Amino acid sequence: MRRAALVAVVALTSGGVAFAAPPGSFVTLPSPVAPLSGSPPLSGGATATSEIVRHRVDAHTRVAVALDAHGTPFRVVATQRLDVRVKGDYFFTIGAPLRAVEAAPGSDSTPGQRATAITWAGFNPGRRTLTARATLDPALAAMSLPLRVEVAPGRVTLVNATGVSATSYTAGVVAPPLRAYFAELKRDVDRDVVPSSGGARVTTRTSPTRVRVVTPLHVSGVVGRRRVDALLEDRLVLRASGPLRLTVTPARPARLLDAPVAGLSGRALLDRVSRTVLTLARTRQYRSFLGNPDPTGRSATTYVYRTAARPAPPPVVAAPVSTRSWGSTLAVAGGLLLALVAAAFVWSRS
Repeated sequence: MRRAALVAVVALTSGGVAFAAPPGSFVTLPSPVAPLSGSPPLSGGATATSEIVRHRVDAHTRVAVALDAHGTPFRVVATQRLDVRVKGDYFFTIGAPLRAVEAAPGSDSTPGQRATAITWAGFNPGRRTLTARATLDPALAAMSLPLRVEVAPGRVTLVNATGVSATSYTAGVVAPPLRAYFAELKRDVDRDVVPSSGGARVTTRTSPTRVRVVTPLHVSGVVGRRRVDALLEDRLVLRASGPLRLTVTPARPARLLDAPVAGLSGRALLDRVSRTVLTLARTRQYRSFLGNPDPTGRSATTYVYRTAARPAPPPVVAAPVSTRSWGSTLAVAGGLLLALVAAAFVWSRS
């Protein structure tokens, strides 16, 4: 009981990661599904309200990002398709910094709009497709985009903007159970199901550490006349210029998942597994740019960047400004007064 109480005390961490746990403790690993930052998903994600049924929902989103000549996003439009199953009433709220929203072709219903959310409400007879095209506030949405484009004369730099620092821990561990969990984790990823959380029995006292986590991005398309097809984890400098059109998708972290772990020590194995689950959690965020109301449903997002011309600002209509001086104004007023006097004299003589 004393040991259990001690473990409960030292396991107080963000994301359920234990610090300063004594040898022999069973401690939780970082979560493969807990967000590592507030966004994405945008505006707090999505929620579902239902009194009776829980719907199964798969979400597919296409985010169109228009860039100006300097690489700055000035328009962001997200088209999300929700494939909703299970018969019954539904009420979904999809967080987003909205400027406008409308039903996209193929939608079985029309979305509602709040200042910070898309809403869906209705009855699902068994299967229903809900598709919304949302025009987002570009300043707010751009902060959660996975790719940043930097333009300089004769050079375009593509920067992976998903990086974040996360909390983890290091320790010696009992390796065989952790290898078994890692194999299960890999199977879940390959089957595209939500991975389960895991833990490890430590053989040494745990020590906190910080881990830099980045979602790998598959970037393909053209920059000027140059073709691009790369897995981007940091930055890519291209000797190119001209309009760009790039498709970006969050990629499977193959470098972490596929490298062999059989020969790793317990401490090195813990480091590999921790980095992998944190990367999966970060990748899950960018696969859900707009939230999915079903936390166990599949989510996928494709980002399309293209160079475009900023819309011209509306013309400014100048208000007429009089250039007449005070002197000329008084002279005109005096002339009008004399004319009135003369007219009155002529009228009195008639």
